Amino acid sequence: MKKWALLFTGGKSPSLLDFDRALIPVCDFIYAADSGLDIAHKLGFKVDLAIGDFDSIQQKSLLDKQEIITLPKEKDITDTEALLQLIEQKEIENYILIGGGEGRFDHLLHLYSLFSLYKPPQIWITAQEIIYLAKESFSISNVDGKSVSIIPAIHKGSSRVSSKNLKWELNNLLISMDSQSISNVVIDDKLLLKVEGNPVFVTFPYKTTI
Repeated sequence: MKKWALLFTGGKSPSLLDFDRALIPVCDFIYAADSGLDIAHKLGFKVDLAIGDFDSIQQKSLLDKQEIITLPKEKDITDTEALLQLIEQKEIENYILIGGGEGRFDHLLHLYSLFSLYKPPQIWITAQEIIYLAKESFSISNVDGKSVSIIPAIHKGSSRVSSKNLKWELNNLLISMDSQSISNVVIDDKLLLKVEGNPVFVTFPYKTTI
């Protein structure tokens, strides 16, 4: 059976009022990178293990009740990359990521680059969007009228995507860093996609979540 992990990292994340816990499937492990521990606590999750130098965490008292791996402040990887390395070592096949949203562009770009090295999340939730990983065939319901964008899940990825139930249907459209489908609209209850090549991200605005 494949193991799942729920990961929390710093950056913008949903508020407690906006967060729909039903979006999160049952996970075998819950981990946090540095200030991701603040986010997990805010959203009501008990973290199994936190990793980082903890220079960004706001509630330092959380560390007193938490199993932690403390990293040096001077290092050549980020705390989030260290967390992704950890789940790779533990042979955790799938993960959900919460946090890491808009804010510092360099942090966001670096986080995105890590998906090529350690595989992308199955679901990624920030303060502004919920993002699903789509491989081969993908379907999602209760999305009638939602805005949706389709982008590469890894920065060197190249895919051909076809759709059913979009306002502007995709017919073997190239999805890469040079070509994406941005702010399309779902026109039926269910969105269906066929993906050939690398996986893609299917992103919906979080405030109008499904």
